[in-house]
Amino acid sequence: MYLIEKGFWAIQIDPKTRGQLEVDMARALAKEKADRENGVMELPGIHDRVSECPNADGSIYAFNDTYLELYTGAMQDKRGIVTPLTLTLVTIVFLLATLSVEMSSVWFTHVHFGVKTPATTMDYVDPIIIGSLVCAICWAIYKYLWRFIRLENFVQRRLLIRFNRVTRQVYLHRPGYAGGITTLAWDQVSPEPALGLPEWRGTGTQLMLAWTNEMTGLPHFHIMLVGKIANGTSDIVNLWEFIRRYMEEGPQAVPKPKKLLGKIPWPWLSLLASWSCLRPLWRAGFTSRVMLWTVALSPLIFLHASLHWISLLLGWEPRWPRIIREAGRPGKPVPPLSTAADWPPPPAPAKRNRKRAKEQTRPSR
Repeated sequence: MYLIEKGFWAIQIDPKTRGQLEVDMARALAKEKADRENGVMELPGIHDRVSECPNADGSIYAFNDTYLELYTGAMQDKRGIVTPLTLTLVTIVFLLATLSVEMSSVWFTHVHFGVKTPATTMDYVDPIIIGSLVCAICWAIYKYLWRFIRLENFVQRRLLIRFNRVTRQVYLHRPGYAGGITTLAWDQVSPEPALGLPEWRGTGTQLMLAWTNEMTGLPHFHIMLVGKIANGTSDIVNLWEFIRRYMEEGPQAVPKPKKLLGKIPWPWLSLLASWSCLRPLWRAGFTSRVMLWTVALSPLIFLHASLHWISLLLGWEPRWPRIIREAGRPGKPVPPLSTAADWPPPPAPAKRNRKRAKEQTRPSR
């Protein structure tokens, strides 16, 4: 489910929220700059070593001398929530469309398709009515429900992030409604690796990487939640250190991954995703309780796993453009960085938001 990614992008293209967003980001960046100058906060950069145990196991799709490709996206283990709605609508449309086609045979046979009696006037009219109803339902779905359905169905199966150490670029692969495919500079990344937080604070979170407007000069900021769901703060710190060392020092500076993630939607992987909510308790040592809860909740786990798997089957595997697939190879061009022209111009903030923004940014006396 790409709800969070869609939300990140939606607030930037909505005139009602764009103005306040710009003010909030300007304030946050100003505060961050002041805190750094005063020594209150020290966020690591791409040259700062933050861990002696770089580790990205469980998050890597591809690893070689040219690029590193990682799992990304929030709430991927929650897929399947929208799928029942999709299956219901598809079933309704399919049954009505099939019925309309069968009833339309009356125009050629001049007999009722079911009872095989001579056709009446209504027998000729009914398939037109049902066909019109099917078209109306499809229009209503597209108009009012398609935006929700495509959060997990009829969309790419996964989000991807690729770090190319030869071109020193980062490539984001997202649906169009969440920003689309983007090429960004590695040197402009702003990591949030949760340094200094207690171990428990990182449980259930992910590494966040951001490219702010101030760094890129683009009209939109870009945020990606990278890596598997962490079991603690150390997982996030170690993942960032793995990425940082790979890009800055090379693949020889990080441990070789024990196992790469596959991209085939096997059903047992969906089962593991549904059970993942109990994984932190399992790791915490509550083995007997987790086994008991697994048995008690098994009907719900299997139901969600089935819907999770179907949601993957209703999507397609994302594929990088050729220029990105070949980036870093000898003699191949370097992909151009994304520019403002790659997206529609951001909307002008609403008048009320512009007035509020001026009042909030006005220096106090």
